[in-house]
Order: sequence, then structure tokens, then C-alpha cells
Amino acid sequence: MMKTNISNISLLTALTIASVFSGIILWNMQSTFTKFSQKNKEGLRTFYIDQQKELIKNEVERLTKRISATKNAIIKAAGENLKDQVHSAEDFIQNVYMTHKEDQYKTHINNLITSFSWANKSGYFYIISGDGTVRHHGAKPELVDKNISSLEKKFPDFIKFLEEVKTSGSVMREYMFYKPGKGDKGYKKLGYAVYNRAFDIIIGTGYYMDSLNEQGKQEILESIAGDRFGYQNYGYFWIFSTDYKTIFHIDPNIYHTDLKTFRGANNKLVIKEFVDIATSKGSGFSTYYWEIPGLATAAEKISYLVYIPDWDWIVGSGFYFENFYELVGTVEGISSSLLKQEIIKNSLIIISLFVFTLVVSLFVYKRIRKIESEQIKFLNELIQYQTVIDKSAIVSITDLNGNIIHVNDEMCEVTGFNKEELLHATHNQLSHPDNPASTYQELWATITKGKTWRGIFKNLRKDGGYFFQKSTIVPFKDKDGEVIKYISISHDVTEVFENKSQLQKYLNYDTLTQLNNRNSLLMEIKKAKSADLAIIDIDDFHKINETYGMKSGDELLKLFASRLSNHIYLYRYFIYRLHSDVFAVFSTRSDKNLFIIDVETAIKDIIKETFIIGDKELMISAITGYAHGSDNIMAHADAALQFAKANNIDHYAYDPLKVDNSKIYEQNIRVVKMLSSAIDEDRVVPFFQPIIGAGTPKYESLMRIENTDGGIISPAQFLDISKQTRFYPTLTKIMVKKTIDTFVHDDSRFSINISTEDLLNSETMAFIYDYALDKNIMSRMILELVESESLSSYAGITDIIYRFKKAGAKIAIDDFGTGYSNFDYLLKIKADYIKIDGSIIKLITKDERAVDVVNSIVSYANKLKMKPIAEFISSEALCAKAKALGIAYQQGFYHGKPDPIPDKTIF
Repeated sequence: MMKTNISNISLLTALTIASVFSGIILWNMQSTFTKFSQKNKEGLRTFYIDQQKELIKNEVERLTKRISATKNAIIKAAGENLKDQVHSAEDFIQNVYMTHKEDQYKTHINNLITSFSWANKSGYFYIISGDGTVRHHGAKPELVDKNISSLEKKFPDFIKFLEEVKTSGSVMREYMFYKPGKGDKGYKKLGYAVYNRAFDIIIGTGYYMDSLNEQGKQEILESIAGDRFGYQNYGYFWIFSTDYKTIFHIDPNIYHTDLKTFRGANNKLVIKEFVDIATSKGSGFSTYYWEIPGLATAAEKISYLVYIPDWDWIVGSGFYFENFYELVGTVEGISSSLLKQEIIKNSLIIISLFVFTLVVSLFVYKRIRKIESEQIKFLNELIQYQTVIDKSAIVSITDLNGNIIHVNDEMCEVTGFNKEELLHATHNQLSHPDNPASTYQELWATITKGKTWRGIFKNLRKDGGYFFQKSTIVPFKDKDGEVIKYISISHDVTEVFENKSQLQKYLNYDTLTQLNNRNSLLMEIKKAKSADLAIIDIDDFHKINETYGMKSGDELLKLFASRLSNHIYLYRYFIYRLHSDVFAVFSTRSDKNLFIIDVETAIKDIIKETFIIGDKELMISAITGYAHGSDNIMAHADAALQFAKANNIDHYAYDPLKVDNSKIYEQNIRVVKMLSSAIDEDRVVPFFQPIIGAGTPKYESLMRIENTDGGIISPAQFLDISKQTRFYPTLTKIMVKKTIDTFVHDDSRFSINISTEDLLNSETMAFIYDYALDKNIMSRMILELVESESLSSYAGITDIIYRFKKAGAKIAIDDFGTGYSNFDYLLKIKADYIKIDGSIIKLITKDERAVDVVNSIVSYANKLKMKPIAEFISSEALCAKAKALGIAYQQGFYHGKPDPIPDKTIF
């Protein structure tokens, strides 16, 4: 009986303690949630105001920078136009002089120059003789035959401008002068003039700055008409002037409102306050009430404005507190719902836990001790995993509605927000306006299905800056497989994106001659609708290298490039170095006949003078090929160059009716026959060149053909032609099979060159995949993508590459630095190796600019976890320098030449 009573008392005591404990917990939970909700509401308001103020300030300041850039661009374009007009007028005067008698010459020039005007007749020419006598003036005919020095008191800066022109030969600058139809008042002009010493005259013209400013204003107004930003695109720009005029506003009624007396809903003189801030501080914030666009009600608003004195513009933008109240309502609704759910859930959990404990405590005591021990071990492992992730990545957890419920220290450090500011906010509040809506649509469509999403965001920092993060978002599921929250693990890749533009510049630049390179020319050709191109080849340049050494050859190339760049006949054209001793002159706005005359004249001037290299005087000759048009202009210019070489003439302009293709056709036929017999007689063989570095030995497989006389035929003699025939897929399959068979019983890694033609041939790629799997060699195979610059143009290539990577193969990018520079696509295909082009590597011991390029590539590769490989290592000095630059792998004749049998002795 006593025993039973004690059991009942113990059970009653346990139930009482459990009930009281549960009630205290639930009361405390509700109290805590209520306090937290109020604190969160206040914090959210501060967070929202600070973030939105930074956002509108950044947007307004970005607009002011756009205005400044637009002004500069218009002035620069106007300056170039003035140069063209003045030089055209100078050429015209020179032509008239050469073709007319002296007594007719002045009259003829005066009549024609007078007829030239533009910009509503505010644009005109003037001609002033060297002694200051005005010979022609489009704005002030009464000045003709008078000395311009009479205007020195009224327009001293104009007289100084003319003196500088006569001294320097040509000058562009601003000055004050009369404006047609505007009386004797002076107006600021942007002027350009040249002094022709042969005729002792100054020829000049200019634009009035007020017309250029109007052009700039119009461009800005057109560009901001549709600009929207911020939460639900509430943000828009407005522009007023200090004399209370509306320059731009999305509300058409504002244009008909008396702004000087206009008062907001709180009776504040809104525009007057704008003007006061603009004229006293130059920029600042203003709080007032303003009607919400599309609604008849006014709401509290904060705006940031900047004053632009040159245009008398007050530029600004703002945000409404109404948006904050909507946000708070949403958050409170979600918090209330979560509170109820948490109270019910925790009540059930607590009651169940205590009942379960009372019923089974004796039965499971020993097992609980064991489970506790295992849990401690498991928890310790989880804590260590969490520590590793927290120290190496940006981590955040959100609930199903996207509200942040956990962040780590790394996220606070990167964003600049503290944990209190981030918790219960949403990632949308951190999102930069540049992120497309489609990214978030794809994200939510993926994770709500329980799948993992990967991608890159551009997010805002608290200080108004931004950063790029590469994110993996994983749905977290409960024991029933239901998604209960989302975990985001991200890495800051801002430096990768910021370095991309600088590296892109390096890759379009020739470090030896300081000219733009072949990549840069190809991009310009691609943009041009019609153009002129000249390809210049220094005749027998290799003999100079052989006789005087490569250092003298490089000095000659730099001197030749300098003369091209500085020659007066080529000043209006663009100069490039294509490769070795081949240069190019390019134009998109010239007469093709004049272009040829200019280039020919320049070349003759350049080569008629000796080139002094050290203590040697060298004479050179050059051959030039010309082409005009857009399609295949590079190929046509090269064909013209080859035609000139074949016919022993110094230049030739491409003419499809005259170029003899018969010899080319005959040569192609011989190559095709050779390919056919080589395939039939099994003379297509792989040669293997070692790649030196840490780890497993590596080789690149290179195609060769054994000639019938025992010699070796290089792919340079047949590969391009083979791609135009049915033999090319067969060549690839032979190379793949023989290469895999060579290494099937070996542990070495090997790379096989894969072209765009291979990737686009589904049968070829299926053969490579199946044969590598069949021989169990996929994990040691590297697909080396050649002609990589064209890969991103084809859909589906990424899927093919991913299939091989998933099976264990590695991916290498060939000729990085010249042949390939698509950084976004490089990120997408996730290559394992980057082969730095040999044309850059061979300069790293003698040109610091080449070192800068290689340093940038290596840094970029390391950040993307890709291993760089240096090609063309031909000497001990290059080997040592490449190692010093942090290049993990090397390939070149210094380490080993291509051989039909892999050389194992060098490893």
C-alpha cells in the first residue's frame, strides 16, 4: 500500500513539476517573443531607413557620375569632330591653291568656306593670316581685313589661343567669343585651330558650350525616363532648377505647378528646401510629404539631392515610409504565425517529453547513457564541421518565407551588418538592383522543389558598396522529407570579378610594342560594318634574328611600331601588332583609295630611313596586303599579302577576280590525298610531350603523320584542311584510340586536344566517352580544349563537358591569354587547368608587362582552383622565372620534345 502511494505521489509530483515547468516555459516564450517582436520592429525601421538612404544616395551619385561622363563624352566627340572639320578645310584650301591661279584662289576659298555652316549657323570657319589679319570670319564678316588684335581687351583668351596655335601648330581649348545673332556679348566656346606654315594662315572653328550642354541634358533626360530601383521599383529620379522650374518628373502635373509656393501635406515648402540645400551645401537629405505615384494620398518621404552648378540642376531621388509599413506588416504577420506555431509545437513537445520520460525512464536508463555518449561524439563532430564551414564560407539560414534566422561572423564581416540587423531580414533587402528578377525566380523554383541551387549574386554592403558571392543553397528537410528551412553557403568572389576587367585589358595588349594585339583587332572587325585593313609583313625578318639575335629583332620591332604609330599619314588610323613581324593598320571611316595611299606613303617613309639598333644600322623592306569590306576582311587582307609575296611585289589590294586560287586548290588536293593514304596505311600517330610538375606524370598527345620517306609531317601542314573534309572525325578517333591504348596499362595522366568541330560532332564525343569508360581510364584523361574562344557561341557544349567531368575526366583550356578570354564561360565550364600561351611566357624574363599579365592569370586561376601550365619553356631562365611566378606545371623543349614513346626518365 505504501509502495503504491509512493508511486502515485512520485508520479503526481513528476506530473506537477512537468506542468508547472511547461507553463513557465510557454509563458516565458510568449513574453520573449513579444519583446523580440517589438525590438525587431524598431531595429527593422532603423535598418530600413539606413539601407534605403544609402541606396538612394548611391543611385543619385551614380547619376551625377553619369552626367559628368556624358558631358565629357560629348566634349570629346565634339573635339574630334572639330579636328576632322578643320583638317578637311585645310586639305580643301591646299587643294584649291594647287588647282587655281593666285588671283582666283582667295576668292574661290572665301566663297566656298562661307557656305560651310552647322549647328543652326552657329558653327563657322575663320581664317586669320600669320600677322593677325582676318581673311575670313563666318560669324563677323566685318572683321575681314582687320587685325584680330583689336579684340584683345574684349576677348584676351581668344587672342592667347591664336598665339598658342601659331606656336604649337594646333590647339584645342575653351575661350569666349561672339555668337551669331547674339549681339556683342561673349559666349564660351570649345575651339580648335591649326596653323598652316606653308600658307601662313590659321584655320579654326568651334562649338558653343551652351549647345553642347543642351545636347548632354537631352541625353540624360532620355536615359533616366524609365529608370526605376528599390523595393517594388519605388525609386525614380526628379530634377528641378534653382529658379523653381521642373526639369524632369514622372508626375506630369508637377510641370504645371508653381514650385516656389508649393507645400507638401505637412505644409512645408518642399522645393524651397531643396533649393536651400542645393545652394548652401551642394547635397543632402530632406524629409517631407509627397503624393505616391498613381495614388491620391501623400506619404512621408526622404530624398537625397545633389546640385550640379554647370547645368543649374538639382538632381534627387527618395523613398516612401509607406513601403516600410507594408514590410513591417508582413514581418509581424509572419512572426505572429510563427509564434503560435512555436507555442503549440513546444507545448506538445514538452508534454510528450515528460510523459515519455516518466513511462520509460527505468527501461531506457542504460540505453540513454549510451545514446548520450554517442550524441556527444556526434555533436562534437557537427561542431567541428560547423567551425570549418564558418571559418571558410559565408553561412546563412532562412525559413521557408526567406527570413534570415541565422548568420555566421563571416557574413557580418562581408556585408558590414551585425547579426541583429540581419536576423529576420530577407536576402532581398541585401540584393543589388543589378540582379535580374529571373535569377530569384529560378532560385525559388529550384529550392521549393527540394533541389540544390547554385549561382552568383551581386549584393549590397551596409556602406553602400557591393560584393559578388558564389552561393550554394540547400533545402534542409525534416525526418519526413519536408523542407523546413534553407541553408546558404557562399564565397566572396568579388576580387575575381574585379580583376577580370584588368586581366581582359592585358590579354588585348602586346607587351613588346605597346600596341593592341590581334584579339583587339578581331573585336573591332566584328563591330565594324565596313572597314579598311592593311597587313604589313617585314620582309625576311627571321634573318635579322638569326644574324643579330632576338634582342636586336625585338628592338627593331619596337622602333618599327613607334614609327607606324607616330607617322602623320597614319594618325587617324589604328595600329596593331598581329604576331611576330606582322602589323596591321585599321580604319572604319576612310576612303579605301585614300587609305591605301596613306599607308603606302607611310611605309615608304618609314623604310627609307635606316633603323639604328645599338651600333648597327639596318635597312628593311616590307610587303603589304590590303582589303576593304566587312566579311572575311582579315582573310582577304592576308590573301592579298600572300599574293604580293608570291608575285614579288611590295603591296597588293585584294581582288577576288585576280587572286589565283588554282595553286591553293592543287595544294589542298595533295593534302587530302596524303590524308587518305595515311589513314589507310596507318601512318597517323601520336607524339607525347611531357608536362613537368608535382604528382603523377603528365603528357600532351600531339598528332603527327609519318611520311612515306620516313619524315614526320607537322599538323600545321594538314590540320586546317582536314577539318573541311570527311577525314577529320576519323583522325580524331585514331588519335584518341592510340593515345588511350598507350596509357591503358600506365598510371600517367594524358591530355587529348579537342576542337570545336569535335565537340559539335556527337558521334565523335560518344566514341571518346565510351572508349575511355571501356578502358577504365576516364579519371586519368584530360580534354584540352583548343580554339576555345568559339566555344561559348554554341549551346549544349557545357552539357557535353559536364558529362565528361562527372565521369572523372579533367578539362584544360589551351592558349589562355591570346586565343581565349571569355571569363564568364571559363567560370561556367569549371576547367581544371589553364595553359598560358607561349607568346606571353617567352617574354617573362625580359618584359615586366608580360610578368604582370602572367601574375594576373595565375592569381585568377588560383582563386578558381585551377592549375596554371606554362607553355614554350625553352630555357633554364624561363623555367626558373615560371616557378618564381607560382606556375605549378611547365611544358616545352627545355623539359622534353614530343616523342612517339612517352619519356619516363625526366620524371
